[in-house]
Amino acid sequence: MDNKWKVLIGILLAVIFLGAETAAQLMGYKTYSIGYIFGALSFIGAIVVGARQK
Repeated sequence: MDNKWKVLIGILLAVIFLGAETAAQLMGYKTYSIGYIFGALSFIGAIVVGARQK
């Protein structure tokens, strides 16, 4: 798989995690901010994968 696709998937996962966390908090669920943590880790992982040289 090309690096561009890995970065895109990582960013999309971050968006999904952050959106789900925000929606859950707006609905009043107790989430312990796990979506924000996973979203940040996914985004940082996408940056690291994108920054690696072949």
